[in-house]
Amino acid sequence: MTEQDGGSLCMAMARFVLVLKPSAPLEARGLIASLDPLIERLQADVDHRTPAHLSALLGGSDNLRTQLFADVQSKLGGLVLEVVVMSREAMGGGAPVTRERFQRLVDVAGETMPHLTPMFRSDLDGAISAGT
Repeated sequence: MTEQDGGSLCMAMARFVLVLKPSAPLEARGLIASLDPLIERLQADVDHRTPAHLSALLGGSDNLRTQLFADVQSKLGGLVLEVVVMSREAMGGGAPVTRERFQRLVDVAGETMPHLTPMFRSDLDGAISAGT
């Protein structure tokens, strides 16, 4: 769906989600602080930070603006960190640039945040369920 169709561009936007669970209980501020080495390695520009939320722009060699959003979520098993990578790239074509940036984020997260275990990846596991 495009803007000309009278629909929302959000329907076509690329959106990939990674949910991370701490190996030991962490408070919201600690989960957000865990992102600092990741942000540095990805050379992302943080534009908003609270104790339970972070948003940043991911750099790239092209003109595709890619955003990172991280939110602390309360789930049945305790707090988790939900990290979302979004861009205006069309999902219909597989969003290869955004998918590549998401994969880089997943790889760097594994290296810089070993105390956080991936529970869910939208590119592998599908839509987020209510129990996640």
